[in-house]
Amino acid sequence: MKSCRILDLDAIRNSLEEVQAQFELLNTQLDEQRDPLDDVVCSNMLQGYALIDRLIVEGVDLFDLQQIDWMIEINTTVLCGADPEQRKEFSQHIAITSSRFFDSHEGGVRGLLEWYNLHRNKSAWKRAAGVFVYILSKPQLFIEGNHRSASLIVSFLLMRDGLPPFVLSTDNVVAFFNPASVVRRMPKNGLVALFQLPKIKKKYAAFLEEQSSSEFLLKDSVAKKM
Repeated sequence: MKSCRILDLDAIRNSLEEVQAQFELLNTQLDEQRDPLDDVVCSNMLQGYALIDRLIVEGVDLFDLQQIDWMIEINTTVLCGADPEQRKEFSQHIAITSSRFFDSHEGGVRGLLEWYNLHRNKSAWKRAAGVFVYILSKPQLFIEGNHRSASLIVSFLLMRDGLPPFVLSTDNVVAFFNPASVVRRMPKNGLVALFQLPKIKKKYAAFLEEQSSSEFLLKDSVAKKM
């Protein structure tokens, strides 16, 4: 019987909870201090991983213009979870995010799709790193939750190529957030971007590959990919 899941959500939860437990200490090692990883953030991220797990199983393509709304759903999930009441409270924010996502001439989803289509032949690691940098660099793709949304979209890309997702852990927090602090201050276009962004993308691709771990995949799903 075909499994309806790929991700080991319990392993992902354990990793996020370990980060949460040590976040005060880890935060002191970051170039820019971040808000605590509270229970709501962890719960919403776990729901986000469950969502991309389902999208992979159902054969959804986030980078198909006809299915691009799922990126908005990912962002909404990391901010609000699946709770209807919480989403109702955030309805105006969600509407503004969606408008910016589709209508922005600089930094919107059309630019992301154009970049992705030009780099389809690159390795999954390079494509994932490029998408991550695109989402975070100025102007960012979403109004809020760009780091979390980017992590899930990157994980989707990796999983679609049969690779493990990226999951925040106590071992990779600093290496994840410190370069990201540089990226989010960097414009997508211009001379600085022309010379600096390719180097950053290369480093992130190597980072994602180094952090790859099958512990976040269910054993039967790993076996099917071998």
